[in-house]
Amino acid sequence: MNPLARPFEDLVITAVSDGPFFIDELFRKKFGGRAPFYGESIICFYRKNTHHFIPVGYANFLAHDEVILVGGAMTDGAAFKHMPAKLCEDIRHSGGVYYHLLKFAFDHLKDQCEAFFGHAGDRRAYEVDIQAGFEATGHEHLIANFHKPIPDERKRYLVEKIHAIGPF
Repeated sequence: MNPLARPFEDLVITAVSDGPFFIDELFRKKFGGRAPFYGESIICFYRKNTHHFIPVGYANFLAHDEVILVGGAMTDGAAFKHMPAKLCEDIRHSGGVYYHLLKFAFDHLKDQCEAFFGHAGDRRAYEVDIQAGFEATGHEHLIANFHKPIPDERKRYLVEKIHAIGPF
């Protein structure tokens, strides 16, 4: 098991084959539309008890040629009401659910791409993105995580290629 999948005893981060089954209602509330049925859904669940698992965070990872596009990221603030105060505090001090979700996904998917790209319009999410390994690209809102060594020329090519597709 990937040690990044269990940042705390009662949290698990995992890839699921049908993300909308777990997060569609929350996705609709956050983004006003259906959760995507394409890409790889990574979800963080809180285990309240043996019979009750609550999705706390989600992001979609879509392979696009030689890179992976990260989108639809969200956390459910209401889910924290189900957690003990100490766990909430520990999560907050460790970077947050979204941070842990990104770290897991970057490791889980690292062999499937040359880089990860995101479109970060939300300031708070952007700060977490940077802490998790993304970097600014010089284009507004476009961020990249070059998780393995590639030449600067190749990085510039990938940045321009992804910038050309527009927000995702």
